[in-house]
Amino acid sequence: MENGAKVGIICIAYNHGEWVKETLESVALQEYYHKELIVIDNGSEDQTREQIEEWVAQFTGMFPVRTIFLDQTRPYCQLFNESLENLDADYVVDLAGDDVLYPDHILKSVALLSQDPNAAFVFSDAYILDKNGLVRTFYERNDYGELMEGIELGILYQTLLERSLICAPTMVFNAQILKQEGGYDPNLFYEDFDIQLRLARKYPALFSDHVGVLKRKLPKSMSSGQYQSYHSKMLPSTVMVCEKAFEMNENERENWALGKRVLYELKHALWSANFEVAENLVALGKRCKLKSPKFAIYQLWAKWKVDLSWLYESLT
Repeated sequence: MENGAKVGIICIAYNHGEWVKETLESVALQEYYHKELIVIDNGSEDQTREQIEEWVAQFTGMFPVRTIFLDQTRPYCQLFNESLENLDADYVVDLAGDDVLYPDHILKSVALLSQDPNAAFVFSDAYILDKNGLVRTFYERNDYGELMEGIELGILYQTLLERSLICAPTMVFNAQILKQEGGYDPNLFYEDFDIQLRLARKYPALFSDHVGVLKRKLPKSMSSGQYQSYHSKMLPSTVMVCEKAFEMNENERENWALGKRVLYELKHALWSANFEVAENLVALGKRCKLKSPKFAIYQLWAKWKVDLSWLYESLT
């Protein structure tokens, strides 16, 4: 049953003209009715603005909808924070213009969040649709639809240091806590790794065992360029988040988990010839007291700057 809490959905679209109508319609079809939608076209170069305007024109007005159309693209984190500050809501959804919410997603998420006012966010499962049209769940499930791996919320911060555990589009935030923590870090190119760590460090988080979102993995998406050769826009932000995490860590176990993440990111930075980033990761690895043979090899690779990006691109 729906409670009286208000949910704000911030949808930032960029060159999502092919999908944005479906995204917005998925908000309208939510079984949770006390909501507000802010739609932002972040300087798209395709038909995104026209598609948004067409959808709004035929919208029946069941809930408030605000639109913002930008002529030039602005940094995502800064744009989201501005919308967050102007949003009067109890819970917040950060919705990309190419993802789709399933009808019961907000209802189930808010039902769980409302039971724990100290929880910073709730997350759930998602269907991942790749460029070939293949669909899988974010979490591995058996033939009966049961999770193959338990979600251990008690060590969530440590797990997030080590590996990606949360499908960001499924997250529903406690708006008050998100605002209190300053929203997204405006100095970063992308938001999810950092905000998940910062909130998991200080607050409880919840998991709802339902599939709430369809996430598209597109060739031109932000995440697809994470390890772009020579000049990745995401890797420098990843280094910043890892450095911040080192300062937040409270024990050697967490430093060990961060070390595993550093090794992973360092491997990809080297293969993609992002050598300046690699040098920063080597320095952080030393602070985490990495001593493995693999790390020793990576240090030499970073020092000699052997460019194998041509091979890396052919394999990925």
